[in-house]
Amino acid sequence: MTSPVSPTIELENVDTETISKPFTESGKCKDEVTLTFDDGQVLFVSQNFLILASPVFEAMFRGDFKEKQTRNVDLKGKKYDGFLKFLMCIHPGTTTTVNRDNVLDIIPIAQEYQVRRIVYQCKLCMKQWLNDELETARKRYYIGDYVKPARNCLYILKTAVMVNYSELVTLGVEIVSKFGHRIYLGLHKPSFITEKDMFSECTEVFKSLPADVKYDVLARRLALYPDNNFKVVESVQLGKQVSQSGN
Repeated sequence: MTSPVSPTIELENVDTETISKPFTESGKCKDEVTLTFDDGQVLFVSQNFLILASPVFEAMFRGDFKEKQTRNVDLKGKKYDGFLKFLMCIHPGTTTTVNRDNVLDIIPIAQEYQVRRIVYQCKLCMKQWLNDELETARKRYYIGDYVKPARNCLYILKTAVMVNYSELVTLGVEIVSKFGHRIYLGLHKPSFITEKDMFSECTEVFKSLPADVKYDVLARRLALYPDNNFKVVESVQLGKQVSQSGN
């Protein structure tokens, strides 16, 4: 049986720049709502789109809230770029998906506005990212090669703590503990100047974690040693340990 021929789609009148930059121009919809950020930047979004996407926005615009009258939402504490990434992922007219470039920006917004589909996708993305970073580190032997995967895992763990996803926090603690503690305790003095900032970043992110999470990471790290001695491991030994202790 011959398949029907798909109709030709004429694209010559399509404004590709508008498609690539949605929400940045006023007047695109009759039920327009303005989203205003602390720095004065604004986004323009359909009220019905927000209502359909989020029960929080639905309550806001259908209840007795000032936003219903002003048609303006002050997004205090929110970042313009992060919220735009969030809108791009939930809008049916774009092809943007949850990925490692945007997930850490999107997840707290999706959680706050109860967009369950995006929350679910973010959790899957973060979980896979953690596991992939560990697999990357297992293939390396020099401590400088671990620092980028460790940094990414620390940021994922920090975000999981912020949004209170216990399953992801548990996985993040387990995986971060398998990296050398010198990376995030500031004990390693890198030989290359290009590595210093990244090691410092790991230390700062680790310090910013809640005390109980830091304790769990270090306790698991300690448990990885057969003699239960919290010793400093040489770089090449550390590579072998990360490779062998990932069960």
